[in-house]
Amino acid sequence: MKFSDVLLCLSFYEQRQAEIYNRLTERGHIPRLSYVRQTLKRLTTDGLVVTRKTEGGEFFYRLAEGEAVEAVLNDA
Repeated sequence: MKFSDVLLCLSFYEQRQAEIYNRLTERGHIPRLSYVRQTLKRLTTDGLVVTRKTEGGEFFYRLAEGEAVEAVLNDA
């Protein structure tokens, strides 16, 4: 599984990590949760994913907007 597989399971709407994991398993991938977490961190660092943390400590993820995201999605 590549990081682009995780990217393709994201949307412009906020999602929890568990929702992203479930979408991956529905597509036939069985990743370790730590891999998904690490990949989301990398995608956030690269500016392709936006993260929001609630006061309760819960994280939400969504695709960033812009040409860089479009280019990576086209290559995926």
